[in-house]
Amino acid sequence: MTKKKWIVIGLVVLALIAAFIVSVPVLAADASPPPDPTQITPASKPGALIRLLLVQDQTKAFAYVDQAEAAGKITANQATAIENFWTAHHKQFAWNFALRRLLQAQNETNVKTYLDKAVANGKITQDQENKVIAIWEIIHTPAPTTTSTAP
Repeated sequence: MTKKKWIVIGLVVLALIAAFIVSVPVLAADASPPPDPTQITPASKPGALIRLLLVQDQTKAFAYVDQAEAAGKITANQATAIENFWTAHHKQFAWNFALRRLLQAQNETNVKTYLDKAVANGKITQDQENKVIAIWEIIHTPAPTTTSTAP
């Protein structure tokens, strides 16, 4: 191919990319209108419930629920259901959230330090720490490379 053809192809590709960059935000803006704020509920916005489950102080968590009820965002029945759910699941959720972050960590020393503190504070047992470290090592150990020799 000649140099002229490469320049034409490059300009066409550049024009297509520019058209795509301009059209995506325009199409996304027209996709759907934002929901009415009165229609946002814990069922349609799980992020709020997740953040509430991460709050470890019951007084603070229930104060947030009371604020939402006072603002008319949830009903009294929903507030009671949320408080009951928080009471039943916040400890387990917080540990699962921390565990997921620990397993994603890249530095084993930091993971061990965090787990040692949790054992010292009585939040987990030594056996649980050993299991988490074993899982971390399995996840972060590179897979062995296999080489096959042809007979």
